[in-house]
Formats: sequence, C-alpha cells, structure tokens
Amino acid sequence: MNNNRLITIIVIITSIVIFFSCTENPIPYNLSDSNLDLDTITVRSIEGGTYLAPPLMGSTNGIYFGSADGFDNLFSLVQFSSLSLSGIVRNYSLLDSTVTIDSLVFTFTATDDTLLTNSQFELYYFPEGGDSVFSETESHYLNINETDVVNAVSIGQSIFTQEVPDSTESIYPKLCFTIENKDDVISFIADTTDTQNRTFMLKNIDPIDDIVSIRSRETADFPIINVYYRVSEDTLHSVFFPLKDMTIVEPREVTESDMNSISIGRATGLKSIIQFDLSEIPIDSTVIMVIKSAELIFNSIPEISLDNFEIKAAILEDSVNISNYWEIDEDEYSIEPDVLMTGIFEANQMKMEIRSFLQGVNTSSYNNFGLKLYGSSSSDPFQSANLIFDQNNSDNNPYLKIVYVKL
Repeated sequence: MNNNRLITIIVIITSIVIFFSCTENPIPYNLSDSNLDLDTITVRSIEGGTYLAPPLMGSTNGIYFGSADGFDNLFSLVQFSSLSLSGIVRNYSLLDSTVTIDSLVFTFTATDDTLLTNSQFELYYFPEGGDSVFSETESHYLNINETDVVNAVSIGQSIFTQEVPDSTESIYPKLCFTIENKDDVISFIADTTDTQNRTFMLKNIDPIDDIVSIRSRETADFPIINVYYRVSEDTLHSVFFPLKDMTIVEPREVTESDMNSISIGRATGLKSIIQFDLSEIPIDSTVIMVIKSAELIFNSIPEISLDNFEIKAAILEDSVNISNYWEIDEDEYSIEPDVLMTGIFEANQMKMEIRSFLQGVNTSSYNNFGLKLYGSSSSDPFQSANLIFDQNNSDNNPYLKIVYVKL
C-alpha cells in the first residue's frame, strides 16, 4: 500500500467520525480519487405500507379555512407570545396604571395575492383561561372539536381587504380585527397566572366552497397583535408574535389508491413506512465502507401531477410491523429527531437521498428499522401523493441506488 493510499484511508476514517457528529453535513473528501475502490449496487428488496392517523396540521406554512374536495377546515387556533417582537416589552407591562391603551389590532395576511373570499371571519378568545387549549404536535379533529372550544368568546368580526398597489409589487389581502373591548383582551393576554394561555380562535362565519389560507408563524407576514399605547407623554407601539398555530381539519375519505399505494398526505393523515433488506451490501460486516450516495427512487401514479411536492423521511427508533394498509388512533411511531431527509417530485418521480440513514446503519448509529414518510410542511397539505408499489411488477417498484467506497 503506497503512502498516498494510506493517507487517503486515514482521512476517510477520520471524516466518518466528523460526519456522524453532524449527520447532514457532506463528507469532506474527494470520492472521485482514482485510488479509491468505488462500487454501485441497486437494492430492490423494499417493503412498505401506508397507515392512516388523525391529521396533524401544526407547523404548516398556512392556517386554513373553507371546505373543498372532502376536507372541512373547522377552525384555527393561534397562541401568541408574552414577549414583543422587539424583545423589549413584556405584555404584563401593559397593565401598569401609567399605560393607556389606544388601540389593539390583530392582523392576518393571506397566502395568495388575490382576494379569494368575501366571507366574514370571527375572532375568539378564552377568558376562562387554561394552558392546554391545543398542542401543535397532538391536537386533531378527534381530540378537539367545537364542543371543546364552546367557552370561547367572540371579540370581533372582519373580512379580507386588499389595498391597491401603487407599483408592480404584490399586495396581499389582510384580515384585521380592531378590538373594541381592548381592556378585557389586554388583561387576558397579559395575565401572569398559571391558567393563562394567550390562545385565540379564528373561523369563517359564511361557508367557503374552497380552501383559503393565511400565513402561519412558519412564514414571513405571520399573524401579529399590534398594540398602540401611551406612557406619560410618549406614544408607543409594540407587536406580539405567535408561538404556535394550527388548523383543525376533518379529512376527506380514504380512496382505494390511498390504500393500494405508498401514500402521503398531510391533511388526510396518510403516512407510510418503508423497510429495506440490506443483506446485499456489506453493512454490518468486517468491510470498511463509506457511502457516497444512496438515492431512493419512487414513481407515482401518472394521472396526478406532483411536481415540486416534497416528502420528508425520518428514521424510525423502534421496529414496526407493517401491512399494506392500516389505521391507528394516534401516531405513536417515534423517530430520530435530528435527521430528516427530503424527496422532491419531478416528472412524477420522487428522488430522495438517504445516505445519512444507511451510513448510520453501517456504523451502528441507527438500527435498520426503516423510514417514516410524511408530507412536508412546505407543500400543499391538501395534496396527496400515491407512490407506485407493486410487488408483482418489479419495473414499478421503488429501488435504492447505492454508490459506496470499499476500503
């Protein structure tokens, strides 16, 4: 073995340690080195199944209203911070006797630059308090419904309005609520007792035969509370921002395509699990290997265009027994929180790089329990992907193309 090859191998082994201290980082060496032994293998031994769980619509790019295509958006919930956007003002300081509140305005910005509805909207708060109105990661239409929010009190009604642009810039419609009983609401959001939650509910009054959305806390132009007030001779303004928000959605019915495919849909509650037989590659053996790439490739049903639709994959922490399709009341399949992989559709084919998963299995950082597939927060949650999975036709089945270095 010449010195150059020895140095190369030392660098590679060292980089593996660095790589797994931050799994998503690229491997910091040149895999095109002619001294390296590069090999390629295609794995087609992939099992998969789709399951249905109640849809979780927190941490999405929008907050949704209306009914269309079998979906019914019941209401949306937003919880605001007690600290102003500037990081200077705590809301309880607004209760000081030297403070005079001039106006209190809630503003929500549409995600579309076109006025899509004339429906009136109503804003509510929960003066009876309680710190568990909703959870972004657990609340859904089966564990929170209109009965659970019956104690909400209306504090204003409004419709979307849109200014006329004075240039070529896009002006997005806004939903603004100027609160009349501002002292009561300020007392609510500034309360420091243990029962405080600062949660507000927003829902449309008139039926909307479409899906309309406003920007969530995940985006620019998120919901805000504007407070204009005076302290002595000073006129001041503070903005409060959302900590969490979500929409309670009643999903559409599941179709045969959903049940007979590897299916993913955020608002439907469809997720999938795929598992790999890796016995064809030298994982868990005495061979030292570094994976250059591991591309998972799925085809989708051609009748539905999914260009730019994103799917996330997470590494399962425990083994899961799967079938073609099953339903559960709560999604209890735990995942490794620090590693997420993304697949994007182009020409009805999804490609996803899962090198971090396979290299982790190779070094025993992760067990080969498989991957959970679910809808990305940046894609339309009401769109579903049906990926072809046909055990009787290998041409349609997903496959995994692995390029690796043998040392």
